[in-house]
Amino acid sequence: MSNAAQLTERTRALILAQIKANIVAELAAIRTDRNDPSVNTDPPLKYFIFDGAHTYQCPCIFLVVDSFDVPDERVGPNHVNAVVKVYVSAVVEDREAPALTIKAERYQSALFKILHWQTFNDPTHNVKLFSRVKRCEFSPVYTKERAGENMASFRKEVSMELEVKHYENPNV
Repeated sequence: MSNAAQLTERTRALILAQIKANIVAELAAIRTDRNDPSVNTDPPLKYFIFDGAHTYQCPCIFLVVDSFDVPDERVGPNHVNAVVKVYVSAVVEDREAPALTIKAERYQSALFKILHWQTFNDPTHNVKLFSRVKRCEFSPVYTKERAGENMASFRKEVSMELEVKHYENPNV
């Protein structure tokens, strides 16, 4: 039986652990593949699990659980306990808009590879997740002025909507 009181927390924790474990290597691989070292793809400085952060340094990752649906069908031990909607966003910053656009695209590529059609397991709690990226959106470029300085930087966000199937007590 699903423990709905902890369902979203376990889902979020597994996804966040996968991002933290793989983002540095994926960003490095993309940078090597593109053969353009002029665009910086530093690893995230901070991870947030809520959407209300107003002051933060970039790059950073937001991972927010939006909702979950509990299907009525329960067939055997491998039934889906819930389908969870999760948003994962990367916010990046640069002093040049063209470099910022490329940086946002590279973060999108890295996160897509980590999260799309992936299975994550938590044997301690006997939970398995299947993650699929449903949609990706890029924000417009916006300017962030720095207090006390006569300069500004540009910021951009890339956001992915995930559909995550949450299984508990899987046989596989």
